[in-house]
Amino acid sequence: MTFLTSVYLQSNKVFGIEIFDEDFYKLLLLFGLNLLVTIILSRLVYYPFNGKKREFIFAYMIIATAIFFLCFALKAFKFNTGIAIGLFALLGIIRFRTDTIPVKEMVYLFVFIGVSMINAFSKKMSWYEIVFINVAFISVAAFAEMLLHQKKVVKPASMDLTYGNITNTKPENYETLVTDITNQTGLDIERIKVGKINLKTQEADLKVYYKK
Repeated sequence: MTFLTSVYLQSNKVFGIEIFDEDFYKLLLLFGLNLLVTIILSRLVYYPFNGKKREFIFAYMIIATAIFFLCFALKAFKFNTGIAIGLFALLGIIRFRTDTIPVKEMVYLFVFIGVSMINAFSKKMSWYEIVFINVAFISVAAFAEMLLHQKKVVKPASMDLTYGNITNTKPENYETLVTDITNQTGLDIERIKVGKINLKTQEADLKVYYKK
């Protein structure tokens, strides 16, 4: 072992770069957390609700990993808040030069970039704060997806009809009335409400509710 090599090892540096830094432990823990959150958001939240688009899962995981390591490395330069916000804004408006990305996918991209940057720049935060922020991202995204995909109650359409056979408007002939209106209109009748009945003209005003 040469004298030069010995000096490098004794100073814990090789060519000016430290061999080991205590921040390495935090890097491993934060990367593991960021990777876990990325997998949960992409595979368990985004994937089931958005047509099972595998290509976006690939993109989100790679981007999240790249952003995390980029920000963690840039942290050594001690960016001030203004530069960090500027970088965040720049990354938030990324556009791919292939197909136009839908709004929802862009929102998810923004979320992955945001989570990765927060995890990378969280050296001065407590673990309670870090975990809370990541869990909050997952919870809000999952809750928003469930609300978006919640089954909507479709109200039946309706129309007014003048019906010429008042015999079928009797309560005991309701099924006959529904069948007759269905045959004449071809609509999927849900219910019929009988309005005014004109005994002189033998006509009745009906409110017909049907499925669209």
